[in-house]
Amino acid sequence: MTKRFKIFSFILLSFYLFSLTQCNSPTGPPPVKPIKDPRTYTWTIDTIKTSFQTDLGRIWGSSPNDVYIGGHDADVPSNSLWHFDGNKWSVVKLPVILPYDINGIYGFSTTDVWAVGAKWYYDTFFKDSSLICHYDGYSWKEYGVTNGKILQSLWASSSTDAWAGGWNTLFHFDGISWKHFPFFIPRQGVQLLSISGLSSNDVYMIGGRNDVVQPIDTSFYYLYHFDGSSWSVIDSSYTTPSEEARKFGVRLRTIDNALYSATYGLYKKESHNWALVNDDPNIFIAGGNNLNNIFAVGNLGIVYHFNSIDWKRIMIMENFQEPIYDVWTDGTEAFMVATDGSSTFVIHGK
Repeated sequence: MTKRFKIFSFILLSFYLFSLTQCNSPTGPPPVKPIKDPRTYTWTIDTIKTSFQTDLGRIWGSSPNDVYIGGHDADVPSNSLWHFDGNKWSVVKLPVILPYDINGIYGFSTTDVWAVGAKWYYDTFFKDSSLICHYDGYSWKEYGVTNGKILQSLWASSSTDAWAGGWNTLFHFDGISWKHFPFFIPRQGVQLLSISGLSSNDVYMIGGRNDVVQPIDTSFYYLYHFDGSSWSVIDSSYTTPSEEARKFGVRLRTIDNALYSATYGLYKKESHNWALVNDDPNIFIAGGNNLNNIFAVGNLGIVYHFNSIDWKRIMIMENFQEPIYDVWTDGTEAFMVATDGSSTFVIHGK
């Protein structure tokens, strides 16, 4: 064996031993954890109840360690907004003196979160009751607005472009302040039930008008569109006890640049029409992080999952039949919020 060959063999052996130590080193890069199929999640349920009526039905998160749920709680002071830090749920106390509800939550990061709802007076329906608050990562701040009623919906295209709607009320945020924005209000009045969009100049809104003039009890819905300058009504649907002309759902949700609407089934917007993609009438709303991972949830505790191929019914827990009102997922974990009107149930899958 030549001297040169011995040196070459020693170099190869050294390189091999070095590679082994690096692969087994505890300080080396951790192995990549494969993403779990959402259809095989293990589900747990947390119960939240602080009064005779803890009715929380809205959810938003930036990560599984930063999730908010909101709604109504009969306790005073209000326990209407909660936060999950990855380990436990805790009450978020907003800087609001009056009791309040949280009907919409939306954000972009742990340091940029909006919450809207209503402040409750003895005659809330006739007073300025709009509530808008923002979290900057350090504290919550209430934005003062006037001449606004109960807010029920919230969506934003960016940190400087947000919409909040409710009872005959629509506010727009331009990055500095919230201002009233004009839109069509029928003589019967309208409740802006949901807002979502594809960009700052392509936003949609569902407004519900309830006619209770007998003998026909009609539920009538407007589909509004914002083109970057003004809102207009572009479609409508209605139901009566004897007739149904339903074209789209009531709850809007944008998933991976596609617009969905739900309630009495799940619809997907395709060009100028809405395609019914799941006809289960128990569906309330959908949520997902991309078009290959969508959950649809609703009445009787139903949960469907879509993986780009088919819709599969998922059993969360045997005999769980409480209505599920909202869902959020980042693709690695999923959270859903349900309520029986007395207690709130947070469903967590991972």
